[in-house]
Amino acid sequence: MKVCLLIPDGIGIRNYLYSDIIPLLQESNVDVAVWHSLDPAVMKEAERLNPQVNFENYVFQFYKEDPLPRFLRDCIGYARLKVNAKMEGNPTILDNWLPKKNFKGKVSNYFAEIFGSTFTDLDKITKVDTIIQHQQRKSAAYRKYRDDLKRINPDVLLCTHQREPNAGVAMLAAQDLGIRTVAVIFSWDNLPKGRLPMRATNYLVWSEYMEKELLKYFPDIKKEDIQIVGTPQFDFYSNQELIKSRIEFAEENGLDPLKRWICYSGDDSLTSPHDPIYLNDIGEALQNQQDIEVLFRPVPVEGFERYQSVLDKFPFIKTLVPKWKKGEFWNKFFPYPEDIAVLVNLAYHADVVLNVGSTMALDFSQFDKPGVYVNYEVAPDHPWSIKRVYQFQHFRTFADLDAVGWINSPAEILSTIRKAIDTPSEIAKDRLVWRDRIVYQDQQSSSSSRIVDFLISTSK
Repeated sequence: MKVCLLIPDGIGIRNYLYSDIIPLLQESNVDVAVWHSLDPAVMKEAERLNPQVNFENYVFQFYKEDPLPRFLRDCIGYARLKVNAKMEGNPTILDNWLPKKNFKGKVSNYFAEIFGSTFTDLDKITKVDTIIQHQQRKSAAYRKYRDDLKRINPDVLLCTHQREPNAGVAMLAAQDLGIRTVAVIFSWDNLPKGRLPMRATNYLVWSEYMEKELLKYFPDIKKEDIQIVGTPQFDFYSNQELIKSRIEFAEENGLDPLKRWICYSGDDSLTSPHDPIYLNDIGEALQNQQDIEVLFRPVPVEGFERYQSVLDKFPFIKTLVPKWKKGEFWNKFFPYPEDIAVLVNLAYHADVVLNVGSTMALDFSQFDKPGVYVNYEVAPDHPWSIKRVYQFQHFRTFADLDAVGWINSPAEILSTIRKAIDTPSEIAKDRLVWRDRIVYQDQQSSSSSRIVDFLISTSK
């Protein structure tokens, strides 16, 4: 049996190249190929991490999408957002219709909105999807991907990121060649956004909750084609070999091991444009707490220059620079394996994580640590609103739960943090219930092993 991992961008690096998936496949005598568009340095890191593992290496080329399928894809992208927003009674879903910058793109979006508005239900959208696939089969990209797949000759093609359009064409070519295809739903917020430009034989999801979402938003997909496996990104937290002593972690990062650590995980400037203001407010509120150190982890795909004045002002805020290689574009950034250990130890040794709606609350929940979301406006006239952020569909996962703590004003920062440190059982009481709702948990097996077992079972 031969499995090919299609990694079209940096999204799949940590979960699939750095996890146990490839070693476990090879232990089961499965041949592995990696079809990717990654920096060659990434592949060297994967080889360094598992020197005993061998896999075939193929370059995944990107092609400019033909105008008609691209336009139709935009049309149904807008249509899905409108249908999903109406279905959920949640207008923020339409916030995912991102504007294009140049004149040609703006004109295209204008007409995509007009035509997309005529596709008023999911059945009509599915029919247009079929037309797109028909058009894609005429493209040079489709022909090239068929040739590549004939050369790779896998039994199963696993795509690690379901949103990439070129990968969708490659998956179509694989299906037409009789190759079993498997698509990974990468993140807990993806499905309401309607970004699934591919169809596969099977779909891997994090949880029963995500399975229900997939069936709701894509009714052409059948329940029996969905497999609940969790996600490899949380497997690392159960790897005891990654956990360092508190003193060792402190020495490596210039921290005081005798102080209580709280983590502030930064967002990119689009997701949270006022992030430096929130970090400054935290510095102001905690500067007289002699037993606290703030560990600031910037978002890996941006620099942290916009925070520099705050960091200069409050020396007790320590920056833990992510161990990532920078790229020319965000999808060319990639983590070094050492960054995984930093994340694991940060969640293990810190008492609480603060941020604006970040998945890091789920990371900390792996060690039963509370997450706290900042939730107050600092620039009411700005087009970005933090109140609107928390109306996004994926935050409805904890609508009935005390899943995270909330800081609703600067005046609440100190008391909320002290509660999280001193009496963590009194804040975010349902954090484990929320975690288990979003991410399937099984103490007997890892997500990586469940994925491998499923892939092997597909050949029987």
